[in-house]
Amino acid sequence: MPAENLEEQGLEKNPNLELAQTKFLLTLAEYKQDAALKAKLLEAIRTENMAPWYEHICTELGWAVDKDLLARMKENNRVEVEQLDAAIEDAEKNLGEMEVREANLKKSEYLCRIGDKAAAETAFRKTYEKTVSLGHRLDIVFHLIRLGLFYLDHDLITRNIDKAKYLIEEGGDWD
Repeated sequence: MPAENLEEQGLEKNPNLELAQTKFLLTLAEYKQDAALKAKLLEAIRTENMAPWYEHICTELGWAVDKDLLARMKENNRVEVEQLDAAIEDAEKNLGEMEVREANLKKSEYLCRIGDKAAAETAFRKTYEKTVSLGHRLDIVFHLIRLGLFYLDHDLITRNIDKAKYLIEEGGDWD
């Protein structure tokens, strides 16, 4: 399915690979001082409250950390994760397996969107374990591949491509 149709299918395009591309450009000598690229990246980070990724890129690009911005984003992340955890707990107590899976998936996607790689991987694994359908399992594997591409984590990409091949051979139908 074309990338522009992901949202129509209910699949989030996250993490946003355009941000990874912008970050990559800022590592190149000819773009290192490009104020427009830096502003574009920082605006996206602020808009999405990407505290974990902000810390990562500040370290990687040698930027000074805006401690006030980081604290605000971390607080927003904490509140959102608490709400998602409450939704998961409610689903586990009062709803069925599909609702539990959906609540876990929402948390996984949120962690992925804010750039919290380790937490997103853990959450996606938990969601994967609660997923029965091969098609939905493939969707989770594709999310993990995108996460690997976002962080240029070749091991994560390779492992999940292998897992996707295995699932497809099992007869996955992810329509």
